[in-house]
Amino acid sequence: MVAASARTADPIWPDLPALTSSFGHGLNVVNVALVDLRGWDTLGELTVVVAAATGVASLIFVNSREDTLPRLRDLPETLTADGQRTDGEPRAWLPTSAAIPTGRSALLDVVVRLLFHGLIVLSVYLLFAGHNAAGGGFAGGLVAGIALAARYLAGGPAELGAAAPVRAGRLLGLGVATAAITAIVPLFFGREALYSEFFEATVPILGHVEFVTATFFDIGVYLVVVGLVLDVLRSLGAEVDRQRLEDAGAPTRDTTEGSVRDTLEAPTPEGSAT
Repeated sequence: MVAASARTADPIWPDLPALTSSFGHGLNVVNVALVDLRGWDTLGELTVVVAAATGVASLIFVNSREDTLPRLRDLPETLTADGQRTDGEPRAWLPTSAAIPTGRSALLDVVVRLLFHGLIVLSVYLLFAGHNAAGGGFAGGLVAGIALAARYLAGGPAELGAAAPVRAGRLLGLGVATAAITAIVPLFFGREALYSEFFEATVPILGHVEFVTATFFDIGVYLVVVGLVLDVLRSLGAEVDRQRLEDAGAPTRDTTEGSVRDTLEAPTPEGSAT
């Protein structure tokens, strides 16, 4: 407060809306500042986020950082042409509803999975609308992270594995690579790094469409934020649960047939955080 009150020059914030519109070709001052006006700072922040996710995971995964989330594709279940299982039982409408462990709320489980896809669509909308309206890569990634966290809280590692078939490390790496490539590509066209080009056209049905290449940088931010949330849920949540079940002597995922189903059907130990 003392430093701010001692200011002698005019602040820069009154000029930001004009810079956002003329230089960044957008109306959302915050998002344009993050991915365009101060893109180098945001790129550095992404590497910090990846380092933090790696540090958290290294504290939890003792032997290796291999993904241990149960995957539905690993279940020993084959479907016939009419949607029936080979053992004659009807296929479950919800992917893991046939394996609800003890202490899990069926109502919460169903409601979360009904809302999950809408939240993911909303997160993608926020990602692409953020240049001119509320949203952006950070906001969209956080909404997608909330959706993943809700799936984990409702159903544990099995639901998280069903909701996120992509490994967290790959999302983190792809996000940083996308942002870095977006920063480097302008150099090959005689521009400075992180230069943002603006395109506009009239498209049938959609009408007048504007596109800024900084959107690719925003996509990288989105992937990193989603990867961070997924990595934290996988390490501080699912892996801790797996180690607790292992210490309690409950069946855990291994290479034997049906082991993934054993994990899905394993009872939640007393005092578990989930």
